[in-house]
Amino acid sequence: MIAGDENEVRPAAAFLPSGVRLHLKEFGSRDAEPVLLLHGWPQTSYAWRHVAPLLAKAGYRAIAVDLRGFGHSSKPPDGYDKKSVARDLLELLDSLAIPSCWVVGHDMGGQVAYPFVAQWPERAKGLVFIESGLPGFGQENAMNIAQGGSWHFGFNAAGDIAEALVAGREHMFIRHMLHRDKVGLWDRTAIAEADIAVYAAAAAAPGCLRSMFAYYRTLLSHDLQDNLDFGSRKLMLPVLAIGAEHGYRGAALATMQRVAANPQGWIASHSGHYVPEERPAELSERLVSFFAGAG
Repeated sequence: MIAGDENEVRPAAAFLPSGVRLHLKEFGSRDAEPVLLLHGWPQTSYAWRHVAPLLAKAGYRAIAVDLRGFGHSSKPPDGYDKKSVARDLLELLDSLAIPSCWVVGHDMGGQVAYPFVAQWPERAKGLVFIESGLPGFGQENAMNIAQGGSWHFGFNAAGDIAEALVAGREHMFIRHMLHRDKVGLWDRTAIAEADIAVYAAAAAAPGCLRSMFAYYRTLLSHDLQDNLDFGSRKLMLPVLAIGAEHGYRGAALATMQRVAANPQGWIASHSGHYVPEERPAELSERLVSFFAGAG
């Protein structure tokens, strides 16, 4: 195997048996213990630009993936239920000849990470669930505006009209999502305008808005029942649930307590919802501590 410098990013692509092409970036030695990093919505693997080099410096092989429909990955017309997206990860690990890895998911990435480890626990050393929730285990309440839930769940799931309204306004839309007072950035300097431009350019690529919104259209129609089915048997692997002081706080841990046998919890202080970009050093230290202790 070829060793890589921890500061070196190695872009690559994996062509899966399903026909999906996944774009990924790797940091660190290919001989090191692998960590799979799954971004949130409306982001890409770029969200891990600070964390991945720190994990590599700590001796891990950090693999940040653009989930199907995002960034440079392919944008098929369907398959955006989280069980199907999780199968992409299984095929990715097979293509990289990785028998098992640590799985870290933020936001929507957490919703993909859960069905992955629930279906193939032997392929996961452990799960880190960051500022995320699961339909079927409480997130449906966050989707209900009558109970203080966010409007964006309904808008994003509305179909073609959402894509039509956002097309050409990707920067404005993503900036609003990141800067909103409820479950947005606490430190607004953590994601600069240039960073938002990276996400906006990715969203403006052909097929991306359709794919991004499709993640929301499956939350209640597919993911809720899938999660209930998976949750009938609790996860026995190590689990760390991370919340943010100015984000969902203890909601991630409360969710994992319903689906995992003995999850740990941690709250990132002085952070909003976007912990990987707001508190990368603290998050990396906590991940390394968890991996070492659980391993």
